[in-house]
Amino acid sequence: MTDATETTPAITSVLDGVTRDDIRRDPFPHVVVRDALPRDLYDALSGSMPTAEYIGQRIGKPITSNERYNYMSEPILADPAMAQVWKDFVTHHSSPAFYRQFLDLFQEDLLDRLPTAEEQTGPLRELRVGRRNRDSFETHDILMDCTAVINSAVTGRPSSYRGPHVDKPYKLFGGLFYMRLPEDDTEGGDLVLYKYRPGAHKFRTSASEYGDNRFDIDPSYVEEVTTVPYRSNTLVMYPINPLALHGVSVRALTHHQRRFVALVGDLQHPLFDLAL
Repeated sequence: MTDATETTPAITSVLDGVTRDDIRRDPFPHVVVRDALPRDLYDALSGSMPTAEYIGQRIGKPITSNERYNYMSEPILADPAMAQVWKDFVTHHSSPAFYRQFLDLFQEDLLDRLPTAEEQTGPLRELRVGRRNRDSFETHDILMDCTAVINSAVTGRPSSYRGPHVDKPYKLFGGLFYMRLPEDDTEGGDLVLYKYRPGAHKFRTSASEYGDNRFDIDPSYVEEVTTVPYRSNTLVMYPINPLALHGVSVRALTHHQRRFVALVGDLQHPLFDLAL
């Protein structure tokens, strides 16, 4: 997966050049950035991205239809087979510098939607930034990660990996950087942004019953607002709050894998309650 003679392109951030003027606020604050990375850097990352089979073998997870396979920053950095460009990329995008870029862009919107956040965390600009699986909350306030993610091929029947949901309330932000292969002509796999329908709504808040899907909401409570196509070298990023509802559109049967990078920042405690 790596080559001793490879030339590693200079690392730039997926947020370089993005300003507050680029923020879309319907149905919640987010940015969509086309051509987020220079072509040489994107091509180097895309050409050396691990497959679902490789990740599954490394983490001990069997391959099933339309399942998610995560290769987090620390395993990438410890893997001698991973290209240096990936190690440099995940290091930068789980760093204090990238956290500051996120705040420069979204701090005002984050505090507008979660006005008591700094009462719970302390000043956002002063949080001690670490990395998941390397650091702990004993010495750091936010743990970042930059994860290579694959949704495996879709077999049996078309399916959505996940319907409408809110990311876990202890996460400060979410980011998806799409790395679709040019030969992938699969229908679906787009990011759908939702808003609540008028009236009461209820999340699946029982961890024992729903596991990680306890932050999902029945589609009858929401309506689609817009769709962000699954396209190569495209970033979607947003601060997390109870209104940041999103999901993945149904993927058709396909042998192609859906490829992206997930950008996250975990806090020790949740910033809001979904038991509404």
